[in-house]
Order: sequence, then C-alpha cells, then structure tokens
Amino acid sequence: MTDVHDGTRSDATDQDPGQGADRDVLRAWVDGWVLSRGASAPVEEPWGFRIEVGRPNHVRRYVLPTADPAVLRELASTIDTPGAWLKVCAPADAVAPLLTDGWSIPTDEYLMATALRPTEAAPPAGYSVRSTTTGGITEVQVLAADGETAATGRIASTGSTAVFDQISTDPAHQRRGLGRLMMASLGNSAAARGATMAVLGASREGRELYLALGWTLHSPLTPAVFRPPSAA
Repeated sequence: MTDVHDGTRSDATDQDPGQGADRDVLRAWVDGWVLSRGASAPVEEPWGFRIEVGRPNHVRRYVLPTADPAVLRELASTIDTPGAWLKVCAPADAVAPLLTDGWSIPTDEYLMATALRPTEAAPPAGYSVRSTTTGGITEVQVLAADGETAATGRIASTGSTAVFDQISTDPAHQRRGLGRLMMASLGNSAAARGATMAVLGASREGRELYLALGWTLHSPLTPAVFRPPSAA
C-alpha cells in the first residue's frame, strides 16, 4: 500500500508532460485501481508497473510514469498479446510516434489528484444517496425518486490515499448536479476512512468537472491498446 502526501502539481498540461508522474502518486493509483477492478497485485518493474487484468479485451496493463523513448519502443515492439494496454503519463503526441503497428490510442485520459476535505453533499430534491462498504471498497449510488440508479461511483482505499473509480451518471439524469454530489459523497466517505488524498484517472469529459471541483491535473495519461489486424 502507498501513502501519498501531496499529489498536486502545477507543471503538467494537456500538451506538456512536465516531469511525468510522481512514482508514489502513480503507485497509489495503481494500487487502488487493481483493488477496485479485482485485478492481480501490480508487479513493479524498473520502468513502471505491470498488472495482470485477465479480461478478454484487457488482458494485461503496463503503466509508465514517463514516455521514455527506449522503454516505450521496447515494450511496443515486444508485446504481442491482443488486448494488452499501455498507460503512459505523457501526452498522446509524445507516445504515438513510439508505437508500432497494431497499437492505437483510443482517447485522452488524465491522472488527477486532490487533497480531501469535508464537502457538503446534500442531494437535489427527488434524489437520495446510498453507500455500502466491503473490504477496502466503498460503493456509492445516487437513487432517483422511483428507486432507479441515477449515478454510481466507488472508492478503493489504500493507506492514506483513496482512488476514485467507475464514476458515471445516467444520461437521463445529467446536468442536475449529480456529478458534484457523487464526488462530494465519495470524498466524504474516503475521509471518514482515514484518507487525506484522492487520485483518479479521468476522461476528457470528467476532467472538466474535476477541475471545477478543485482537482489538479497531475499528468496526461495516454492509453494505448494492442489489437493487431489478425486479432480484429
């Protein structure tokens, strides 16, 4: 388990990787991600972390704190398992030229962090919040008046750090403040369990909400997946 005392930084932007990701912040995210997703414990390598995920479209994951050209070229040219993923703490334009045939970058992602503090989490009229904790994972649901699930999210606690994961709002319930409610509820649950910092991997859409809530962009987090034509 990894404790992270300060995951915020100011030198990272969409295009500029700064110094890549702090290895302790990245380790905290990796530890929480494998707990949340039920993956095997991460294996630390000289270049980063290797995770056996074991799903058909996500067999294995390689997580790198920087876009070291020699390391990336070596991994991209030697990995031959369809469904293997790279997660590189660098912008896509630094990663793409180092990839070989069969690799693609499907989207933009970002590693983000924040210090946890008590936050008001009052649901809008007609909604309620329910949370359940099993082991190190707390699941939070926002329920509509008819009992249907309007938003979901979870935290995986690893030491003093909580990893926020699988956060989503049903399209029928968007733009009603449920994203903010979910983040506040997750943060309060994490703080109640002793966490002082939170880390997450954000989509481009989610990043805008998290920035508005005071989260800091720690580094770009470029995903790449290996799907050779013969496996398509």
